[in-house]
Amino acid sequence: MAKFYFDFQKKTGLIAADDEGQDLPCFEGARTAAMASAREVLSSDVKFASADPLVAVIIKDETGQEIERILTKDVLPEPLK
Repeated sequence: MAKFYFDFQKKTGLIAADDEGQDLPCFEGARTAAMASAREVLSSDVKFASADPLVAVIIKDETGQEIERILTKDVLPEPLK
């Protein structure tokens, strides 16, 4: 198992850093978890008309290196892109 961290970047540039991380078997598991989290945050932003919505989820490895940045538009279903 590897530890992955998920930071959330908002429109204002504020980044909510994940200081706990999650133990996951592989990068694909981390990407799946990040996509699910992004969808939850995005749905809440839409529901409550957030003035500072989610822009991206940043996946980092155990060393703090960014592995992937998932943009909000990439979590939307294809017809909404």
